[in-house]
Amino acid sequence: MKVILYYFKKNLRKIAAGVFCMIVVDLLQLVVPQIVSRAVDILADAHFDRHVLFVQCAVIVGAGLLMALLRSGWRMLLMGSARDLERGIRDDLYAHMLSLDTAYYDKTRAGDIMAHATSDILHVRMAFGFGIIALVDTLLLGSACIGIMVWTSPKLAALCLIPLPFLVLVTKNLGNRMHQYHNTAQEAFSALTEQVRESFFGIRVIKVFNFEPQVRQKTENSARGYFRKNLKRAYINALLRPLLGLFFNTSTLIIILYGGGLVMENRLSPGEFVAFIQYLGILAWPVIAIGWMTNLLQRGMASLKRINVLLNTRSEITFPEDTVMPEIVSGHIRFEKVSFSYDKKVNVLSDISMEIPAGVRIGITGPPGCGKTTLLSLIPRLYDPMTGRICLDGKDLKTFDPEFLRRHISFMAQEPFLFSGTLEDNILMGERFSGGNARELLDQVIHICALGDTIAQMPKGLGTLVGERGVTLSGGQKQRVTLARTLVQPKPVILLDDPVSHLDTRTAEGVIRGISRMNRDAVMVMVSHRLSALADCDRIYVMDNGTITDQGTHEQLKASNAFYRTSFKVQQSERQLLGDGS
Repeated sequence: MKVILYYFKKNLRKIAAGVFCMIVVDLLQLVVPQIVSRAVDILADAHFDRHVLFVQCAVIVGAGLLMALLRSGWRMLLMGSARDLERGIRDDLYAHMLSLDTAYYDKTRAGDIMAHATSDILHVRMAFGFGIIALVDTLLLGSACIGIMVWTSPKLAALCLIPLPFLVLVTKNLGNRMHQYHNTAQEAFSALTEQVRESFFGIRVIKVFNFEPQVRQKTENSARGYFRKNLKRAYINALLRPLLGLFFNTSTLIIILYGGGLVMENRLSPGEFVAFIQYLGILAWPVIAIGWMTNLLQRGMASLKRINVLLNTRSEITFPEDTVMPEIVSGHIRFEKVSFSYDKKVNVLSDISMEIPAGVRIGITGPPGCGKTTLLSLIPRLYDPMTGRICLDGKDLKTFDPEFLRRHISFMAQEPFLFSGTLEDNILMGERFSGGNARELLDQVIHICALGDTIAQMPKGLGTLVGERGVTLSGGQKQRVTLARTLVQPKPVILLDDPVSHLDTRTAEGVIRGISRMNRDAVMVMVSHRLSALADCDRIYVMDNGTITDQGTHEQLKASNAFYRTSFKVQQSERQLLGDGS
């Protein structure tokens, strides 16, 4: 409720003005039947004054125009506040999701998050906006109508309101069931959203392997599940209107039977009889609002609970807030008996110790699944080690603000990812460099990453749109653009996870030579299966089963390590077969 209260206080003046307009409209609605009552009584009189009747009609028209104006006012004020709440929650939720660590996204489906950011926020907005409207009308208009009806004819009012308690009890029961069905429907909506997202994400794989029938069936099953669960909610909602109709028809019948007798006995004037029916019609909205408000509040509270679960989730990557960040980061990294596990059961890394002095080039290799990528991910604090510690310039990484730390680290992930936008946008990532040196650096990076010919072939050069996830580029081109993004901003620590895995041997060697020549003061840690890419590293670590099994220079490992020597010979043989070397 803290989220709701914040925006309630923020829009308090608008809400108060909107409620004031609603109260005036409700009071005018209560006055109109009294005017109609007098007009009917005048018509019933054989000697009525036409001038008085015209005045009564003019007052009704004026009241109607004023109500229309004020009704527009409160809709803009109250629904505007609800829209502000919707926008604020969506902004807060998005900002919060960006603050969560990588581990959270390892175990959370994107479809769930999308459902929270769309459907759930919509239900909260409806409860906040129309909920206030229904509450004011229920309390003010409903109680005032009943009071006037009792004042006009207590017995007639008591008789026509007999069905009301039964309607309230049934509405409450249906509201509880609505809450239950809404939760299950929202869960089904999350599953359907994730299924559709996954289908679009993997559309090329689906088409290549002719998986359309299987995916269509799976999506259809998810859609049917959502339909069935949503239909249960619709059944409950559909019961409300017939129940309301039954209530008002029964009440109207009582008024006609009993109230008509009172008119014939001259105990109730014709005008009061007509006004009584009008008040019953006005009472229809507050009674409907009870069920509607219950429905909205049940949905809104269920959705707010789901949103709060997200907003209350905290990142596991924390740091002491009073820690002073260093002014200069040289890049000296030290692993001290570091172990890590994703599921806190089976270690992916065990007892890792290594020293990476500032300015050196480090290579890491080993068979697939040995923990190379995980080790690299610990340095920018995408994850924190379970035991042991990692130090940067002598300070434990857990004392660093992750945002500060990542400003000093360039990290190229194993899977190249491009955003929908231009080549320039994907390389600079929102940064706009000025000056000749900046342009010279960009040109240098483009040359190192062998992107010159690729950009020259593009219709608009760096301004060419690459499509969603870089769909218009090849795997090698996407990898080189991602590498350029990593190198374009000089930073003291550069982490490269298999940066040339999608490139042919000759292009890869040229890229590696270019990387080796630039920014010699930076620490560079490169993971690669291609051992020729690691040949110029100052030290190479060989990993297996989450541990470091050997270390040395390229020549030392060729002589002493069987895995390294065998892998190098196999790769050299493949190069000769492909004609890439002699």
